[in-house]
This record gives sequence, structure tokens and C-alpha cells, in this order.
Amino acid sequence: MCRLKRSPPYICRIMNKNVTTLLCITVFCIAFTACAQTKKTGVTAQGSKAKKVNDNVVLLQATKQKTLPGRPEMEPTTDYRFVIVWKSAEEPQGVFWRSADGGWQVCNIYKVTKYTPFNEERPGMELNYESVDVEGRVNANDTLELYPITGGKHPMPEQIARDARNTIFYKTQNSDWKALKVEKITEKPDIVMP
Repeated sequence: MCRLKRSPPYICRIMNKNVTTLLCITVFCIAFTACAQTKKTGVTAQGSKAKKVNDNVVLLQATKQKTLPGRPEMEPTTDYRFVIVWKSAEEPQGVFWRSADGGWQVCNIYKVTKYTPFNEERPGMELNYESVDVEGRVNANDTLELYPITGGKHPMPEQIARDARNTIFYKTQNSDWKALKVEKITEKPDIVMP
């Protein structure tokens, strides 16, 4: 039934057809976009040099970069960044990094877009991807950046071996803690502050 007052019946039929057509096109576009994004993420994980795989995570790259402060009384800092493909259907509930020096750091999680493998011989200063805040869910086959942060008082769970080093620990709501040993970390050029 047409809601326009004093409209000829043929106008109402045209409007109903246009609304139906527009609705069908919208549903098709949303479905097509969702399929295209899933395939794109999957191709990124398989098309690049995947370095370490376990049942829930594929490690694409691991980098570290030292920042040398401009003041002699300040200590240098080292930032680690890991790019992974999350394979589990369940979201990560906790992700931590245990470095070679035994430091225990919680990881911030960001979604990665426009990832391209970099030249490991000359990694350069800039990132080879863009990272955005995780809005909503982390889905299977999402490419993620794990960024360990310093500070905070996050106790190490009892299930974690105290002698583990260079390892990413993670868990989902229905799993125990799992470990991903990082064999190789590419060192990026130091940042020297003025």
C-alpha cells in the first residue's frame, strides 16, 4: 500500500519496486564485502612467509626497536611488536609477552590492515602495516598486532613455566594458557631522541 496521499497507483508500484531493489542490492553488497574481507585476510596469512604456526596463531613477523633517550640519566627502552593471524573462533582473553630478560608484559591488541612482508635484511624505521583499534570482536583469520606495554601489575599465572623466554602466552575463555615460542626477532634501526 502506498503511503503517499493523492498519488497515482503507478507511482506507488514504481516506489515499491525501487525500495525492494535497493534492499536486495544492499544485502548483496554486505554479504559480498564480508566474503571478500575473509578471503583477503586468509590470503595474507598464507601468501606471506608465515614463520611459526600452532593451532590458534600464525606468527607473521616479530620486531624489536630500541629507543635511545636524549638525556644520559634516562634508560633506553625496547619496543616489541608482533603481527599474527588469529585462527581460533574464540576471542583472546589474555595475551602476554615474556622477553629474553624475563620481563612479563601484557599486550595491547590492534587489528592490522594493509600488511605487506618487509625485507628482513633492511627492515627500515616505518611499519609495514597500519594498525587500528579493535572495535567489537576478534574473529578467526583476523590479522592482529600484539604490542607489549611496560608498567602495570599483571601477575604471571601459576600455569606458566618460570623459565620460558621469548614466548607469547595467550588464552581464550575456554582454553588453558598456550605458548608460542618466538624463534627470530628482526631488529629495526634504533631511534635516537634529541
